[in-house]
Amino acid sequence: MTPNKEDYLKCIYEISTHTQKITNKEIAQLMQVSPPAVTEMIKKMLAENLLVKDKKRGYKLTQLGLELVSELYRKHRLIEVFLVNHLGYTTDEIHEEAEVLEHTVSERFVERLDQMLDFPETCPHGGTVPAKGQLLVEQYQLTLEAAKEAGNYILRRVHDDFELLKYLEKQELKIGDQIRLIHYDPYTQVYLLEVKDQEIQVGPLIAQQIYVEKC
Repeated sequence: MTPNKEDYLKCIYEISTHTQKITNKEIAQLMQVSPPAVTEMIKKMLAENLLVKDKKRGYKLTQLGLELVSELYRKHRLIEVFLVNHLGYTTDEIHEEAEVLEHTVSERFVERLDQMLDFPETCPHGGTVPAKGQLLVEQYQLTLEAAKEAGNYILRRVHDDFELLKYLEKQELKIGDQIRLIHYDPYTQVYLLEVKDQEIQVGPLIAQQIYVEKC
């Protein structure tokens, strides 16, 4: 499978985790490619039984598609753990490097890497590392956006997005830190948080990309 097709698979999976219906327009925006390029790739993926059309969802990944997505995330996240734990990369540096490496390493390399790292369950961003042969099921699925109820939470997972990671770094907010949701304003969609004795406000875009656990 080509790296480009692998990126499409991951893109479609990501969209499916937070959107009711997957459209060519959304795929084009996230992949930063032209609509005709998306149409052509979708045709190939449908023909290869990686996707099926769905009236409600637009497109759905098939069992084969989900299995391949799981393998890709397993590679990517194991590489991220290695880069942070053994090469001293910071969490906002690892994504681009892992993106390149995940398309080039062999299955044998991944198995050896998993063993060397003592079979980690999560990546540096809190995402689940699926075991070999298992589908990806994220351990932490409650977004701050879905939480809304005032109270104490623990930050468990964040989207692997450079701008988001830089923002969280600026706020000195890391995986495992406790945050307190003071108030949610449904009109402005602003979340007022207390983080390490400091109050910060975040909008819906950030609230959609950080995953929490109620204390």
